[in-house]
Amino acid sequence: MKKIIIIGGGLTGLSAAYYLNKQVNQEEVDWQLFEADDHFGGKFNTVVRDGFIIEKGPDSFLARKPAGMALVEDLGLTDQLITNATGKSYIYHDKALHPIPEGSVMGIPTDIRALLESDLLTDDGKVRALEELMLESNVTEADQSIGDFFEYRFGKEMVVRLIEPLLAGIYAGNIYEMSLRATFPQFENTAKQHRSLMYGLKSHRPETVNTTGTAKTIGAFRTLAGGLSTLTDAIVEDLPAERLHVNTAVKCIENTTVVLENGERIVADAIIIAATHDVVLSLLDVPAVKPLMEQPMTSLATISLACNQDAVPHLPEGTGFLVARTGDYHITACTWVQEKWPHMVPDGKLLLRGFLGKAGQVGLLEQTDAEMVGHVQEDLKEMIGLEGEPLFYEVSRMKEAMPQYTVGHQERLETVEHDLKQQHPNIFLAGMSYRGVGIPDCIQAGRTAANGANQFVMKVNQP
Repeated sequence: MKKIIIIGGGLTGLSAAYYLNKQVNQEEVDWQLFEADDHFGGKFNTVVRDGFIIEKGPDSFLARKPAGMALVEDLGLTDQLITNATGKSYIYHDKALHPIPEGSVMGIPTDIRALLESDLLTDDGKVRALEELMLESNVTEADQSIGDFFEYRFGKEMVVRLIEPLLAGIYAGNIYEMSLRATFPQFENTAKQHRSLMYGLKSHRPETVNTTGTAKTIGAFRTLAGGLSTLTDAIVEDLPAERLHVNTAVKCIENTTVVLENGERIVADAIIIAATHDVVLSLLDVPAVKPLMEQPMTSLATISLACNQDAVPHLPEGTGFLVARTGDYHITACTWVQEKWPHMVPDGKLLLRGFLGKAGQVGLLEQTDAEMVGHVQEDLKEMIGLEGEPLFYEVSRMKEAMPQYTVGHQERLETVEHDLKQQHPNIFLAGMSYRGVGIPDCIQAGRTAANGANQFVMKVNQP
């Protein structure tokens, strides 16, 4: 009997197991999944407390990427899907909340009138941004940073005050180090086709694109009524319990042998490492994966404050804000959960979800819960007028949680995949470190790895 080992029981590993379990002939292939932690689900952690539904990990996924919606349907959870409420979003800059211009696509304006009416940019900044309509394309053969690409097109002021808070927030990264091609290739493609991003995005914006600052778009995100832990719990329930192992750490991989921390050695025909690249580097001592050492990681934290409605007497209409890095603040963003996901918050209450963590920041997770909560309260007191103490709070710490796709990422990844296939064709990498950090990306990565591993063992099995 052929044996396939899956290392990692987060969403990627569970997705690999789910699709592998559907593909393989159970009499010919034995698969096993090992998770070092005491539970499955990785970063997914939904807490239900005093009528609040609080996500301590991811809170939603993009509906336009098919892998997430497909898995929800496969698991029979479609009737539990909830679409996010839309509304104004803001940028906090110069001690004030500024509405993001109507019709912006990931911070890129498509409505000239809305840009001119915005108080986020100076007159000089607006003039410089509008020059984008007449600029030559700056699409290059070589990869370039997000920051360089957008600064050429729109100028420094718009990048710092509008684009950086949105795009850097998704990856918790430095946009002058992050790869445009690996993170937002759609902008490069639009500039190539239309020269002007503003014109191109306005002409081809789908109705469910991730627009900001507008209350009239269809919500681009989805969650489940009981929280996203419902998703990973449903996968676990669907799989054979005897194949799933928690509290089982893998020490290393020696050629085709998986060595567990308890000393057990398992010879495998195929191995799926469903984890970030730092885990891969700790398990594999082979030249093929050495380029992954150049990829940094960022630690994150989220602080959820449950409050009475009168804790913020004059909360602006909208769903939350991002923080421009033009001031010395701790938080990078805040979601008003009761507005974005009303089903998660009891009537008459607020749930404010603050985000901490920036590229290059050190010592974040060394702070106590009380220190982090205090920093968020301090910022929110200035930013939205938060008063008093919360009813309670939930703190989530995610150490080295976000891989950074730095310039040249795709080229390095292609080298790793080519060399690994040549030297260790039985090993398949899947996870956030490679081709996307979102929930659908992780699901698709798990499914692709499952397909590859199954095809590999079946091919080897052929006479």
